[in-house]
Amino acid sequence: MVRVRLFSAAAMLIAWAAASLAQPPATQPVTRPALDAQERVNDLFTLIEGPNAPDVRRTGARELILQRWPEAPARLAALLAGTNNGARIAVASALADLPDYLDSAYVGPLLNMLGDADAEVRTAAAGALAAYRNGGVISRLRTIAQDAELPREQRLAAISALGMIPRREAVDALAESLGDSEPPIAQAALVAIERATGFDFKFEIGPARAWWEQTRGLSEERWQQEVIDRLVRRNRELRRRLEATEDRLVRVLESAFQRATDTERATQITTYLGDSALTIRLLGLRLAQLHLVEGKTLSPELQDQIREALRSSDPREQAAAVRTVTSFRASADAERFLAMLQSAPQWDVMQALINGLGYVGDDTAVAPLLELLDQASDATRTEVVTALGRLAERHVIAADPRGPVTESLLAVFNGTTPAQVALRERVLWAMSLVAVPAFGPAFAAGVERSEAVAVKLAALRGIAALGDPQLADALTTVVNDSDPSVRKLAVETLGALGSSDNDRHVEALWRLMTSPEETDEGIRVAAAKAVQDLLAKRPADQIESWLARLPGTGADARILTRVAEFLERFARRVQEADTVGRDRLGIVRARLAAVRLLLGQAAEAVTTYIAAVEDLTLARHAAAPRVALDLLRAAVATGRYDEAVATAVAAGTGGDGAAVWRTVASEVDARLKLAPADEVLVLLAALERYPPAPLDADAADLLRRLREQAERARALGPATAPTTRPATAPRPVDDDHD
Repeated sequence: MVRVRLFSAAAMLIAWAAASLAQPPATQPVTRPALDAQERVNDLFTLIEGPNAPDVRRTGARELILQRWPEAPARLAALLAGTNNGARIAVASALADLPDYLDSAYVGPLLNMLGDADAEVRTAAAGALAAYRNGGVISRLRTIAQDAELPREQRLAAISALGMIPRREAVDALAESLGDSEPPIAQAALVAIERATGFDFKFEIGPARAWWEQTRGLSEERWQQEVIDRLVRRNRELRRRLEATEDRLVRVLESAFQRATDTERATQITTYLGDSALTIRLLGLRLAQLHLVEGKTLSPELQDQIREALRSSDPREQAAAVRTVTSFRASADAERFLAMLQSAPQWDVMQALINGLGYVGDDTAVAPLLELLDQASDATRTEVVTALGRLAERHVIAADPRGPVTESLLAVFNGTTPAQVALRERVLWAMSLVAVPAFGPAFAAGVERSEAVAVKLAALRGIAALGDPQLADALTTVVNDSDPSVRKLAVETLGALGSSDNDRHVEALWRLMTSPEETDEGIRVAAAKAVQDLLAKRPADQIESWLARLPGTGADARILTRVAEFLERFARRVQEADTVGRDRLGIVRARLAAVRLLLGQAAEAVTTYIAAVEDLTLARHAAAPRVALDLLRAAVATGRYDEAVATAVAAGTGGDGAAVWRTVASEVDARLKLAPADEVLVLLAALERYPPAPLDADAADLLRRLREQAERARALGPATAPTTRPATAPRPVDDDHD
């Protein structure tokens, strides 16, 4: 099986080499490097969807597939289901070359492509489907091939796909079609069997049937070996026929261009552009495009020579010239493009012109582009709205809420359905760059559950671009979307636009932040940051009520660590947002101190408690006495009582000696059961030296009695700490921790 794939792949590579000489040149515009993964993803999709040469589109599709970005399969599947045939062919061709990266999401769109009116689309889909090793693809192709109710072209495409699968079950499916009542179907099945097995039946169906009946009972190993031997012989013959073409391709593309200096490259391009053969002229345009993609420049004379190709009578050369001229980014070329657009050129030329106007056009290009939106073709409208978006990105289009661009984009969106993914995504993208309030309802509609992932992402970016808080309500359900890229962007946008007074906004983010079902840590962090931004603006009492919902006693260390990280960031956020009132900060710090105590971080807990008491005391908040007593309990329980603790407790409790000394009595009594008596005596000495409340006669008597208990315990022998501690008590602190 492996050998079959190797030889088949070699044959396909040679065939591609020969065909590529006749393909239009690459047309990827020169762009700045991607700043992050998301921008890189978007750039690659732009590369695939733009009017670029097939190999450039395939390169973009291949990169997206290899990187395994989470959002890529859904968006690539949307492209396969769309109307941009160049993009569909590029994605399908890349999938055919990468069988280890196939996803079940592609199977449905690829099967649908078998029924496309474009033969090249059907061929590309067949190649991709043939690469699947499982998922029931063969059985589904078999069903299509044998369904007499389906169009003949669709059945033939399924048969073609089966013919590229050198497996017994695929050949078995083809053998059944040999008896089809339609001669073209039966003949296509014969050709496919010959292709899959390497056997030559001399255009006779009878011998093919006889061969299958004789060999279908062979062992799998022997059957495969026979197929391998025949395919090896066929590929050797193919190799001999194509050696000359392969050698020329390598010599031209690698030796004569890639290894050349810039000056030599310019000479080669000039020579190719002046050749009498169309294939060589197309090669010259392609090499010029590749040269520009590398960030290099072409001389004004060579640019003018390329512009001469705009007058070509061949649509392929004309389109390639438009794409190459677009890469010059010269505004003067916009006039040329507009003049060419008026002559109603073929689709590939029109596509290149529309795309070019987006990059080099000025305000005079807007009206002609808007006129093209009246065309029924989704492909044309997709290109037009993309060009309008690029004009807006270049600040050519003014953001006029009542202008023709606004009205036209709204009309396009309102005239589409969720099934028109490519057009719907592009118009929302363009709207996000124009960004006028009138687009708000369209953006809200774009995040509905029925929309494709690409559409939702475009709508979310539009909502973020508008910055309208009234659209925040639409985001409270999107944060639970099944796609992680949608969830993350929805969370970030809701955090930016949500209202601190709206419990629904906070609740949606809080639930996502704390839900165990959310496995994406990036989304958790984004939700936590958004919650912090919203809660930081609320009154201290409301902050306290939300923080009370965080996990505490009984939670495992992993969860408590996550809570501590959240509270640390929240404390910094509150400190940045509120430089006057300290009550909010005190509430957050008090909760953080309690969590640190549960984690066994005694020193950090006591320090944080002291800061919290100071904040609440200065703000005269009602929680100050309670937090001060929590500080006292923590300091006594962990043996970290000192003058700083005494000062904070005294200030926080406001002289409520009774409550303070009751707490001391309770905590010291508990510590006598857990710690050596000597440690308790040291603690009592610190309490006498730095009393947390006025040391009146009752307090002095209390300390005396506690000291006597400790001395009796010491006299009885060394205290032995129990093997377990109460659930609410902090863990012992290691010496190294300090």
